[in-house]
Amino acid sequence: MVSDPQALRLIASFVSDGSEAEIAEHFARATFALITEPGDRFAGALIAALSPEQVLELLIARSSSVEFSSRLLAVDSLDEIECRLGNFEELFADAMQRWLPRLKLNDVVSCFEIAARVKARLLIPKSRFWPSRLNDLAEAAPHCLWYRSNLDEAPTTSASISIVGSRNSTSYGDWVTSEIVSDCASRDLAIVSGGAYGIDATAHRSALANDQTTIAFLAGGVDRLYPSGNAAMFEKVIERGAVIAEQAPGASPTKWRFLQRNRLIAAMSSATVVVEAGQRSGALNTVTHALELGRSVGAVPGPITSQTSAGCNRIISEGLVSSICSPMEAANLALGKAGWFQAELGGLWSYGTRALDAMTAWALPESQLASRAGLTTRELSIALRQLSLLGHVKQTDKGWLKLPLESEQRT
Repeated sequence: MVSDPQALRLIASFVSDGSEAEIAEHFARATFALITEPGDRFAGALIAALSPEQVLELLIARSSSVEFSSRLLAVDSLDEIECRLGNFEELFADAMQRWLPRLKLNDVVSCFEIAARVKARLLIPKSRFWPSRLNDLAEAAPHCLWYRSNLDEAPTTSASISIVGSRNSTSYGDWVTSEIVSDCASRDLAIVSGGAYGIDATAHRSALANDQTTIAFLAGGVDRLYPSGNAAMFEKVIERGAVIAEQAPGASPTKWRFLQRNRLIAAMSSATVVVEAGQRSGALNTVTHALELGRSVGAVPGPITSQTSAGCNRIISEGLVSSICSPMEAANLALGKAGWFQAELGGLWSYGTRALDAMTAWALPESQLASRAGLTTRELSIALRQLSLLGHVKQTDKGWLKLPLESEQRT
C-alpha cells in the first residue's frame, strides 16, 4: 500500500473505524475501481476468493500465474473460477495486460484527494449501508461505490424502483414518468435512474418535487456530474438523495461505462420500468440486465408511429415484460426469463466500443490505446480490425485514428 503518513490519514478519513485492516481493504477496493473496467468478472472472482488486499499485494509484486494459482488452490477456488469463467492461464494473462499499465498507487491516492474535495464518501460490501441487491451481480458486482449525499446515511437500502427511458423523450413520456413517480411517492418507493437527459431527468425531478428519495448512478467519477446540463438537478439529488458511481473519482464517462452502469440501475431495485425507448436505446440494455437478474420489468406502450416508443412496443410484443405499465402497475412491480440482448454487449463489439471510447482527436499507438481502453493487445487488435472494416478507424504512421461518421462528414 502507501507509506506516506499524510496519504494514510487521508485514506483513513474515509473509513468508519480507522483500523489498519479497514484502511487496507478500502484502499485495495478503490485501486480495483481504478485499474479495472466495470463488470470485470475475473477481478471479481479473484477478490471473492482471496480478498482485495491479497490480490493487490500479488499484483504489486508482479506475481506469476503460478503464485496466484497456488493461493486459489489453497482455498479450493481455482476449479470454480475455471468452471465459471474459463481457462485460468488465459484469463490471468489477459488481466495482467489490462490492469498492470493502470496500476499506479499515486493515482489511487489522487482518487481519494478528488473525493475529499467534492465531499464524496466510499462504501465497500462490508459497509453498513451497502446496497445488498448489488450482490446479485456476483463476480460482476462493483468493488466499491463512491457517493455524494448531504444525508447523514447513504440512501441505498430503501425499497426502490428504477425508471429509465429515452434521452429524447416526448411530452407523453415525460407525463407518464411523472405519473409513475407520483404514484410511487404514495408507496414510499425511492426512484433510481441514470441522471441523463429525457426520461431519467424527468424521473429525478419528479421525485424531488414529491419529496422522494432519488438516486442517480453515474458512468464516470462522482466529481463529474454528467451531463453538465443537468448539474443543477444533480446538486438537488445530492441534497435529498445520492449520486453514486463505481468508477474512481476523476474517471471519464464512456459509452462502455454507460452500458455497464445500467447493470447497477437494474440491480439496485426490485423492478425496472422503461417508459420510452427507441429500437437501440440504452434503456433496453438496462432491461436486459434486469431480466438476467430475474427482476420484474415493466414497459409503457406508445403509439406505433412513435420512434421513441418502438423499443418499448417491441419488448411488449415479444412478451419480455412482467407488466404493461400504468402508474399503479409500475409501483406494484416494485413491491412485489427470457432475455433481450443488445448488440453493444456482444463479445467482439464490446471491444470495439471500448476502443472507440479510448480514442482522441489525434492518432494513438496501440500500446497507449490498450491501456486507455482497459483491453489486452489481442482484444484491441480484434477491435481495430473490425472497426477498420466498418470504416470507423484508420491506421496512420503515428497510430490509430478515429474517422468522422458519414453524417459528420456531410456537415
